[in-house]
Amino acid sequence: MAGLIASGIIKWTASKLASLVSAPIGPSSSSDEQQTSAIRDVQMLQRRMASVQRTLEAIDEDSIRDESGRLRLRELQEFAYDAQDAIDEYKFELLRRRMDDPDSLYEDRSTRKRKRKGDKKEPETNPVMIPVPDELAVRVKRILERFKEITKAWNDLHLDEADAPFREEEEDFVPRLTTPHVDEPTVIGRDDDKENIVKLLLSLNGACGENNASVLPIIGMGGVGKTTLAQVVYNDQRIKKQFDLMGWVHVSENFDLKSIMSKIIMSFTRKPCQITELDQLEYMLMEQVVGRKFLLVLDDVWSERKDLWDALLSVMSTAQLGAILVTTRNVNVSSIIQTMPPYNVGCLPFDESWQLFKQMAFCDLDQNIEKPFEEIGRKIVQKCGGLPLAVRAIGSALRFEENEETWCDILDSEYWDLPTREDTVLPALKLSYVRMPIHLKRCFVFFTLFPKGHIFVKENVIYLWISLGILKQTRHRHLENIGNRYFNDLLQRTMVQRVLLDGGHNCFTIHDLFLDLTKFVSGEDILKLDTQYMPFLNDASQNLRYLSLAVSSSDHTILDLRTLPITRGLRILQVINALDDNKRYYSSLFKNNRRCFSKLFSHHINVMLPEDLRGLRHLRALDLSRSALTSLPESIGELKLLRYLCIFQTRIAKLPESICSLHYLKVLDARTNMLGELPQDIQKLVSLQHLLLDFWSPLCMPSGIGKLRRLKTLTRYSVGTGNWHCNIAELHHLVNIHGELCITGLGRVTSIDDAQTANLISKKHLQILRLDWSAGFYATECEHIVNQNNATSTPELDEGVFESLKPQRNLEELEVINYSGYKFPSWLGDPAFSRLAKVTLWKQKCQFLPALGQLPQLRELVIIHMECVERIGQEFYGQDSMERFPALEKLEFEDMPKWVEWYEVSETDFPSLRELKIKDSNKLRVLPQKLPSHLKKLVIINCEKVIRLPAVPCLTHLVLKGNIDEETLSCLHFPLLRTLKVCFLRKAEEVKLENLPKLEGLAITGCKRLFSIDGLCSVESLGILKIKDCPNLQLPLKPLPQKVQQSTVTNCPQLQEWAEWQQAQMSEPQYQFKEPDGASYDQEVLEALRDDSEDDFEVSSEDEDDDFFDRMLEVGQSSGMAIDYNADSDDAC
Repeated sequence: MAGLIASGIIKWTASKLASLVSAPIGPSSSSDEQQTSAIRDVQMLQRRMASVQRTLEAIDEDSIRDESGRLRLRELQEFAYDAQDAIDEYKFELLRRRMDDPDSLYEDRSTRKRKRKGDKKEPETNPVMIPVPDELAVRVKRILERFKEITKAWNDLHLDEADAPFREEEEDFVPRLTTPHVDEPTVIGRDDDKENIVKLLLSLNGACGENNASVLPIIGMGGVGKTTLAQVVYNDQRIKKQFDLMGWVHVSENFDLKSIMSKIIMSFTRKPCQITELDQLEYMLMEQVVGRKFLLVLDDVWSERKDLWDALLSVMSTAQLGAILVTTRNVNVSSIIQTMPPYNVGCLPFDESWQLFKQMAFCDLDQNIEKPFEEIGRKIVQKCGGLPLAVRAIGSALRFEENEETWCDILDSEYWDLPTREDTVLPALKLSYVRMPIHLKRCFVFFTLFPKGHIFVKENVIYLWISLGILKQTRHRHLENIGNRYFNDLLQRTMVQRVLLDGGHNCFTIHDLFLDLTKFVSGEDILKLDTQYMPFLNDASQNLRYLSLAVSSSDHTILDLRTLPITRGLRILQVINALDDNKRYYSSLFKNNRRCFSKLFSHHINVMLPEDLRGLRHLRALDLSRSALTSLPESIGELKLLRYLCIFQTRIAKLPESICSLHYLKVLDARTNMLGELPQDIQKLVSLQHLLLDFWSPLCMPSGIGKLRRLKTLTRYSVGTGNWHCNIAELHHLVNIHGELCITGLGRVTSIDDAQTANLISKKHLQILRLDWSAGFYATECEHIVNQNNATSTPELDEGVFESLKPQRNLEELEVINYSGYKFPSWLGDPAFSRLAKVTLWKQKCQFLPALGQLPQLRELVIIHMECVERIGQEFYGQDSMERFPALEKLEFEDMPKWVEWYEVSETDFPSLRELKIKDSNKLRVLPQKLPSHLKKLVIINCEKVIRLPAVPCLTHLVLKGNIDEETLSCLHFPLLRTLKVCFLRKAEEVKLENLPKLEGLAITGCKRLFSIDGLCSVESLGILKIKDCPNLQLPLKPLPQKVQQSTVTNCPQLQEWAEWQQAQMSEPQYQFKEPDGASYDQEVLEALRDDSEDDFEVSSEDEDDDFFDRMLEVGQSSGMAIDYNADSDDAC
């Protein structure tokens, strides 16, 4: 690996040297002869570096048996690092001098522009004169002398460029026939193993002596499929019926008792756990399991500390019945914790291995495979030894590979002969790595910095690759696109795994064995260290260049970097908060759910930085995200080689001015909702390409942002007034903005001409645009008030500004907030916006909605707080046509205080509408009685004057909440309705179910005056019943429908006799009542009853209500009844 990294660095440095050597040379303190000598040395260095680059790319450090050869190779790598640092510092000096002489810089740019246009009358100008600094000349000479010493012993390696296999880096990247959305293969095999474990779990009866928690270890070597087997068992419907409480925790190598208990509680409750004291955690966990039947999976366990296991099991022994599945590679772990004989997972038989290989290599199991490839493939599968991970890795590497010779090379590789032990990397995985192209190897090796189980976002990884200079720049492709293709290639090769989040968003992780592989190939210059082992950093190699510090123990959240022992050559310093590594955290991040997100982000790392950072002067990337850091030292400006700085979700309110001297900085991730302003001289960050800012922060932006013409990402642009703040017109020059842009403070725009100058229509790569006339969610008074123009905006001015902010036609999402004009711009609703899929209008003063019905691809429309709209009709639909809103699937109205009537729609309108939500519209009397017949979900919240719901024959899900007229519940007539959710109806006295023959799920909460549910026992399809906080409700003593598998009654004192009577009717053991968390119904029913979008009441009772359905969805199936006649006690932990 040393050769691989060195070759990349050498290639980069040689190319930079070539460009610098050909540049004009100006005056120096050295004599002309000395300058000429310096140039010769630089040219010599360039030639020498290029001559060894290709040979180094072919060298595998493991293949060099001679220790002196390894030493030469490591020395060569150090030489490459030093050479790159020298050139980087010279380039920084060049940038600094250009910043100090802006006139020359401007002249130089103008000259280059004229050259590109082919201006033959170009006036003669003097070039920018940047000398080779004396210090660089001396360093280059020393580096050359050192290189000569290394090459004297080069023959000892017995390696020559001609002997190395020719493995050119990609000349022009040809993408594989792939997509970023790679479906996980279906599980092949393991049917017998699954049945065996399921039978063992179903046979448990709680008779385990004093401890009712049984522990079943699943043992097997790495990559054999232990986790997959645990997953299929966990999701088996019989298991979900047996256990009413289920949870899954990934443990990995660090068994921190407090952290494990916290994660178990979060998994059981689906709520954030903010408790940090061990005794409180024990009490909370004991409360969760007492008297319950639970199944807990602890995945990838390594700890052999019996005292920790005993402490955990003693807490969980209060359960009526407990089963803990533990997956582990460590036999000693099994012997310590087992209460049942361990289950050993063997390798797959050949036929099933061959099926899996075909699935990965050929995609289609039924595809006809050419005979030569089938013969070779079967032999390869035989060598994989039945290990699923190995089969998948090799199969993925050969996907779309049509060269028979390549297949033979893999079959005949010497790597198959490597020994296979538990402490070594699988030969198949090593072979899949060896067969990767060089550019992918360079990217893959940096995953060494991640702890096991770490969940990450793709963009952050790509930014890191860019900052380290390991992506190959091409003339026609942006580095971001190249990084995206590299990442997708690693995903296809199964070296990266997708983690699907709520809402369809994606994060990613790395399989533990592939992380082991990265450590195996990375060498001593890359290190990931858990903070509880910080003292071991003193023993790390002095050649360490890339360091990540992972905080995975709640006892080691104080990270003191003031005494970091190794700083001299560090290029990456990364702090990883592994305590909050969970899917729920990232789901909230993507949803922009600030309330939920702040609760989940509960484990702050206390990072202490040294005041003087010059010891870290070679850093290229510094990541301090998700820590409690409140400030950066002024010496941050000394990190002049820094390309990547991440302070995401820290507590930093202000950046030091010295940060503006980081002329190399490419990525600044400052998404923290406490950031109040950006530095005044931010325009000096001439290399900045990605500026990520929080939508909610009280952000003030200085003038000069428009000079950052290399910006590709600018998530937030905050308009101000006065000389200090940026003007909207500065957006004119930022033509390369990609992705998402949120413009806040539009109410401060004082000139329509400025808005026109912004020229949003020129931003061809913009996909999401948010226009906000307010100053931001957490806006505060700005301190830069000198020379401010305090003129207030008018509706007419706002209208002109909005009209002038017309975006390009390929826009995909538009959000408009706090707009005060009386009419919408002419372009809003123009069918030429053929890709616009989502529109959100929030807090507008217009009397009429814009004509959006002609947008051909509009799929989601959200309208919130339109305080002046009284009627919705033809103006909303647009011009007459055959279909209005042809693609709209989801329509939402919220907080419409004056809305009275929604006129009828024609039968051809809304042909694709599936979901309609109307909330907080207390004057609304009339809904169209002919809503689209294919509407599936209807949500009505706080619409007290709506009496009759429209006839929707295909409606399957209905939610009624808040102030709803009591007559509405007596007029429910939906023949295909599957779920009904009724919450907090203050006046309702009766619910009638007689016209709901297909009802499968019923949830009623907080209806204080409700006294009857008519027809409950007659709905034969009913399977899920939940009643909570209905103190006056009484039900007749009649049996529930036979299909009821899961029911719960909470805080309904009048139902005590009814519940006891229902329990008595259930004589068979499989119908014994218990407190459940799920039911065996399909995903659609469970999602409808869960429905996070309705969790919008601030009162705790309703939050708890929705949490019930969260857990139901998480756990799955159960049956029975829980009765609680007291106030709820399940407080959020």
